[in-house]
Amino acid sequence: MRFQRSGTRALTGFMLLAMAGLSSPADAQQPDIAGQSAPPAGQMSVSIEKGRISASIRNYSLGAMLEELGSRTGVALIPSDGMEIGAARISAELPDVPVDEGLRRLFTNYDAFFFYGVGGDGASGLRAVWIYPRGAAAGLRPVPPEAWASSKELQAALADYDPEIRGRAYEALMSRPDRESRELVIQALRGISEPDGAVRERIVSMSFSTGNPLPPDLLMELVRFDGSAGVRLAALDALAAEPTLKEAAQAALGDSSEVVRERAKEILAELQR
Repeated sequence: MRFQRSGTRALTGFMLLAMAGLSSPADAQQPDIAGQSAPPAGQMSVSIEKGRISASIRNYSLGAMLEELGSRTGVALIPSDGMEIGAARISAELPDVPVDEGLRRLFTNYDAFFFYGVGGDGASGLRAVWIYPRGAAAGLRPVPPEAWASSKELQAALADYDPEIRGRAYEALMSRPDRESRELVIQALRGISEPDGAVRERIVSMSFSTGNPLPPDLLMELVRFDGSAGVRLAALDALAAEPTLKEAAQAALGDSSEVVRERAKEILAELQR
């Protein structure tokens, strides 16, 4: 889930949003952004203490920076769909400034929405930042909390008794670029942390339909061994573009579910054409 296009720019009253890409302090150092031709090496040194950040960043991957700063600041840093955060490089100096000010300086060359909300201690603070290519954020509106919740908040949602809440949390995790979020999804699919077959089926289906593919070996594992026929069927369909599709379909011919067996026959027939 992300910001969705809307004809209005009205925002709910409890939100204080700032477009960091449109303006910056006069003394802010402008980060240098490089394209895919930038050399792979990069360095980042960061110190965060009492709500302030000092950093020296040199030719560092935008994606790696978002992951590390999001983890260390507790602020959800969410890039828009389609951003090449692995290829983009950034360089900047942050000389002991408040965290939100430091993030504004880092995202000077982007459009960005900053969300300030009241936490459990009753104090208002920066909770999330959405980052977009410059000029791409016009006409957006807020979305449900799962889209911007921190990783810790999403992990708490995974323990909720309501499978709908857990399902939305897994969908949000799938859209995150960090390894921790990805691992939580994989653990759920393997039945380690998510016993509900309907929720696991939803994860597989969403990964397939939203272009967040799961590892082929994991899908093969689900086709062969998952206890839910719905999961096995969804995993079989998710292997459609993989070289292992034929092998998976052949294995599914012996499935205990007639629906899965019939789908396997259809796939093999299509492959023979």
